[in-house]
Amino acid sequence: MLSSIAEHTPSPRHTVIASTVHANMAEVRPALQELIFQIPLGFASLLIPTLILYLSIYARAVHRLFLANLLVFFSIGAFLACPYLAPLCCGPARSLQNITIACGCMKALDIFARRSSLPAYVKKPVPHPAVLAFIVLIEFRYESFAPNHIRTPRHAERFSEPTQLALMVAVFAALQSLPQTLPTILAFEVLLSIYITMTSGQLLIRYKSSPALFGPLYLADSLSGFWSETWHNCFASPCQGIAYEPIRNTLPRYGVPVVVARSLGVFAAFGLMAIFHIYAVAPILPWSSLVRIGLFFFLNGVGTVVEAMIWGKRKHWLKALLAWSFEIALATWTAKAAHIPNGLSHIPWKEVCGQTSQW
Repeated sequence: MLSSIAEHTPSPRHTVIASTVHANMAEVRPALQELIFQIPLGFASLLIPTLILYLSIYARAVHRLFLANLLVFFSIGAFLACPYLAPLCCGPARSLQNITIACGCMKALDIFARRSSLPAYVKKPVPHPAVLAFIVLIEFRYESFAPNHIRTPRHAERFSEPTQLALMVAVFAALQSLPQTLPTILAFEVLLSIYITMTSGQLLIRYKSSPALFGPLYLADSLSGFWSETWHNCFASPCQGIAYEPIRNTLPRYGVPVVVARSLGVFAAFGLMAIFHIYAVAPILPWSSLVRIGLFFFLNGVGTVVEAMIWGKRKHWLKALLAWSFEIALATWTAKAAHIPNGLSHIPWKEVCGQTSQW
């Protein structure tokens, strides 16, 4: 009988694991409940500015240009007012709200910047202006228009997006088994988490003809190629219309050499992305981390310009090696100060929805 009791008595190790899992679930539940409550509240606060932006696009579609321009700036003001009209106390919920606000503002500014040359709808027949305005609103890459920011049509892609997603999920899971105190591991996990989240969303809501958001990450062979051909291009239009083109086209009129204007335009595009990412994660990261994120994008701009000056568009194994080395070193340096949880199992759920949430 004693041996039977001993067989059914849990070992100390199993007891510790069970108690740890129970404690983690006790922390996870209230955090998730708060997130489930606050995320819809945050998105609801964005309905009015989104509606104003839609009306601006509609006004432009029916050639009410003064009203369209006026509503663009009303929409930007409404987006920026959302955190004050609907304040959220949960860090991740505020971060999602900030991401949406930034996307809305960039969309509005991009439309205003292209007010004299909006992309043309390519399919026939052209839909009613109300429908056309909605399509313009939801398409960041202007897939239904020309010109657009599609790298390669889906029928010409040489890889499967679902297969690439499954591969990246497997790599992310494998990284979770490695020491999570290494900043390089954390940097790769951040990269893959962005890839997995955005690609999963793309597969859920895309058109049947939508091309992939990302190229195969392992095929990147340069800094310029990574940012223009491999990484997602959701923000290519605002980066070009708001940042790059104004600098590139304006400075030569004042005697600035074209090559210098082009380089400064690249810096402006990376600067816009730095502002976007800093604003997006400001609710969950301390100031020191935000500074490094800003420098990450600025230094990527510097590296891209220097690479173009040295190599141009030529491909070379040394160019690829230097690009990977530079990007890994820079991402590792950024991750060191980012206060990223050491793996999914070490997320401090008690602090997730705190007033000063910094993970």
